[in-house]
Amino acid sequence: MWQSYIYGMHWKHDGKMYYDELHAESKEEATAYFIENMRDDVMLVRVELVGPSEGGVREVLHRPDSPLPFRPLVAQRRLDREDNAS
Repeated sequence: MWQSYIYGMHWKHDGKMYYDELHAESKEEATAYFIENMRDDVMLVRVELVGPSEGGVREVLHRPDSPLPFRPLVAQRRLDREDNAS
């Protein structure tokens, strides 16, 4: 059976750390997608498995002043984590 997972993408822009989530079948697929679609001024720092995707539709969250790593509606911002990771 086909299974999709949620991966946490930790990325850096202008000296600040950010966190977004992507749905993918593997860590390699999530990493490749992020790298292929990220802006030139964004650096991918770390990718971590969050858990299995339950297949539901989740609302995309972001602040209007936040520098998104790539096209809107691709990643999902989690508001229960701080933007500045230490």
